Amino acid sequence: MMWKRTLLAVAALARLGSAQPVAAPAHPLFFEVASLKPAAPGAQGGIIRPMRGNQTYVATNMPLRALIRIAYGVTDRQLSGGPAWIDTEFFDMDAKADKPATVDELHLMLRSLLEERFQLKVHHEQREQSVYALTVDKGGPKMKVHEPVETDYPPIRGGGGPGQRVATNAHMSYFAFYLSQVLDKWVLDRTGLNDRYDFTVQWVPDRPVRLDGGEPAPEGPTVFAALKDQLGLKLEAAKGPVEYLVIDRVEKLTGN
Repeated sequence: MMWKRTLLAVAALARLGSAQPVAAPAHPLFFEVASLKPAAPGAQGGIIRPMRGNQTYVATNMPLRALIRIAYGVTDRQLSGGPAWIDTEFFDMDAKADKPATVDELHLMLRSLLEERFQLKVHHEQREQSVYALTVDKGGPKMKVHEPVETDYPPIRGGGGPGQRVATNAHMSYFAFYLSQVLDKWVLDRTGLNDRYDFTVQWVPDRPVRLDGGEPAPEGPTVFAALKDQLGLKLEAAKGPVEYLVIDRVEKLTGN
C-alpha cells in the first residue's frame, strides 16, 4: 500500500498552486476558523486543495505526514523523524482564512494549524548531495509565457494521454519540485527563468522489465528526452544543498 500512499501525496501536491519550500513570515499566519479531525475509518482515497477563491482550504482522508510535507514544501525523502502513526492515521480538514489568500499563505496557515493542534516542532538541516539541475537547453525554452488571468489554476495536472502532463501558470521552481517527486531525487531550478509558463509534456515513466511474458511497457521518450525535445530544458547531474525537515516533537491531535 505504500506506493499508493506515495502516488496520493504526489497527486495532492500537483493539485496545489505552489508546493516548494516557503519562507516563514515575520508574523505567523492563521486560519480564521478551522476544523481538523480524524477521518472516517476505512475511508478511501484522499485529497487536499484550496477551494475556488483561495479562502477555504480542505483535506479529506490525508495522513499527517502528507499534511506536514505540503505545509512545509518538502518531498518524502526530505522529511525525517516522528512516530509511525503520522503515516497510518488519517485526517479531514476544513479551514477558512479571513480573506482570500495566496496558496503560499494557505500553506503557512496550515503550518500554524499543525503546530497548534499536534504540538508540532521541527527544525531544518541542509545537506550537500547528488541532485539534478534543471537548466535551459542551448536552443532556448519552448514554452509559452502565461498571460495573467483571474482564475487560479492548479499548475500541473494529468493530460489526455498516458504520461502526459499539462502545466498552466507554472513557475520553474514549482516544476523542479514536481520533477523531484517524479524522479525521487531532488531537482534544483537553475533555469534562470522567472516567468510562469503554459506547456504540455509527455514521457513514459520507467517501469521494471516484465519477466512473466506480460504486456510490455509502452514505448516513448524518457523524461530526459521529453524535457529537451518538447520544452527546451534539460536535466544534468550536479551537487547541491538540499534542505531537510526533521520532526522534533509531535503529539496526538488535540481539539477540533
